[in-house]
Amino acid sequence: MLEASGHTPTLRISVFGPLTVHRGETELSANQLGGPKPRQVLEILLLSFGSAVSKSRIMDLLWSGNHPAVALPTLESYVSVLRRHLQPGTGRSGPLRTVNGGYAIDRTLVELDLDRFDRLVKRASQAVPHAALAMLTEALELASAPLLGDELLPAWAEEERILHASRVGSARVLAAETALAVGNIAQAVAWADAAAKEDPLNERAWTALILGLERNGENTEALRAFDRCRRIMAEEMGCLPSMALQEAQHRLLANTAATHKPFATRAAVQVTGEECFPAPLAAREKTERLRILIVDDHTTFADLLAGALDREPDLRSVGAAKSVASAVTMFKETRPDVVLMDLHLPDGSGLNAAERILSETPEVRIVMLTGDPSPAALREAARMGICGFLPKDGALGLMLDTLRHARAGNLIVHPALVAKLGGTSASAAGLPAK
Repeated sequence: MLEASGHTPTLRISVFGPLTVHRGETELSANQLGGPKPRQVLEILLLSFGSAVSKSRIMDLLWSGNHPAVALPTLESYVSVLRRHLQPGTGRSGPLRTVNGGYAIDRTLVELDLDRFDRLVKRASQAVPHAALAMLTEALELASAPLLGDELLPAWAEEERILHASRVGSARVLAAETALAVGNIAQAVAWADAAAKEDPLNERAWTALILGLERNGENTEALRAFDRCRRIMAEEMGCLPSMALQEAQHRLLANTAATHKPFATRAAVQVTGEECFPAPLAAREKTERLRILIVDDHTTFADLLAGALDREPDLRSVGAAKSVASAVTMFKETRPDVVLMDLHLPDGSGLNAAERILSETPEVRIVMLTGDPSPAALREAARMGICGFLPKDGALGLMLDTLRHARAGNLIVHPALVAKLGGTSASAAGLPAK
């Protein structure tokens, strides 16, 4: 392992949310690192920060265990590309080091937000409550966005996200317990509530939530939380809540009974039909956020993309469809501004869904995602009025910008897709390249 020292870092890298690299005053985004595969090489090395990762391991992850015969020289070319972007002019002496049989990131030359999160949580577990609370607050602010937010497809990225989400959940529970210890009740309740929603089987989260509500005088809410906890524990684990929670319930029932007063008689409330049903879409207050429908049968990809859209101040996901038929149905129900459509769907081509949608609503903007376009598909898309063709494994930031700026009648084709057409250039296909 390459250990940390007193050296000043030459790179500051963030892997929470979109990947960003700061080299002095220069900021490099995910799509400025030489392409998807070089970017993924960097991310794989950052996930093993300071430790060597063998070339065979990197190749297995990059190509899902089915790497081509030329995988080794291809990997080495990716590393060369990365070095030119990360450490220009330094060759092999920069942060990306060659070690026996593999590569490693020199942690003495890189400041990584994921590493800082881990160190803060570890230090907090050994600190006095007030100091621990400050460390945990900083750690949770660092990890407010998903790990590797740009990598929506690779299985290894999703596995790392799941593992890290578990660590964040544990940190949130520890923060709630620590906030309770120092008397910051409101913050404790907020963290505990979030932790219990993320992991309903986490009894420590429920305990912090119920005790926090009790200390805040919210006895009714605390009893409701206990009831939810008891029901989940019984259904999922076949057991009762802990003795500490049962004792809290007894206190809450006693306190509620002591302060209970007979209910006053309330007049009947008349509910009109207008109150029962929302106003028609056209009558609702308009929003400035672009409403986007996702069409993709890859559930994890769609969920992560929806989360990324909802974190943007000017974008919003309105749902996700998984097939041609459901895409058309959901479009009619949600009436989005933009449709982000996978080219390959279980019941047919995304182009079929696009044609049906555009025949009804020509002004809607549709952006297609694919990894293997054909000249015929691109020409058909241009004929229909589709706005863009993007690689599914491309940078998230580029995808979001395309959604913002796509316009009907101006088909944008990413250069990476043009390159995959082999000898067919964009101009030969009659298409503009981005």
